[in-house]
Amino acid sequence: MSNVKNPGFAKVTGGTVYYLYEAPVNKADLKNELKVLETFLSKWNADAGDNHTPPQLPSKTKAAPPATRLVVTAANHKSTHASSATQPKHLTVYVCTDANWALNPHEYGAVVHVFAVDEDPAKGYLEYFMYSGKRQKINSAAIKDALAQAEANDFGTLGQGDL
Repeated sequence: MSNVKNPGFAKVTGGTVYYLYEAPVNKADLKNELKVLETFLSKWNADAGDNHTPPQLPSKTKAAPPATRLVVTAANHKSTHASSATQPKHLTVYVCTDANWALNPHEYGAVVHVFAVDEDPAKGYLEYFMYSGKRQKINSAAIKDALAQAEANDFGTLGQGDL
């Protein structure tokens, strides 16, 4: 698949992060993004609301806590989609529980945009935006292929070795 540039997965406290397309190649950058995602996962699993007013809660989605897998579908980017074009740079993430993952095909129960402070993962986690709390199948051949490539490339565990 030509658009798969650096797929892989890493373990963080509470779960696994899968990068389908563009994980940072630089280990320091990867570590910073994983720290942001690990913090997001802990907030999600604590049922902390997003940045809507009033906040939308993880417990009201099809990926109610505890979530155990995050599937990063877009690198830290500025969205071109009309509904989120005014948002700062963010990671686009599918949120999955063990129950979602056990299905064939896998499913995700929410799509979120995860923001870093000043759009820079090195500065840490800021907040998240609930894009969708609906259940969807990971059914597309392209995404299945990218996920298979990610599952074959173990980046390691955050906090161990060079991560």
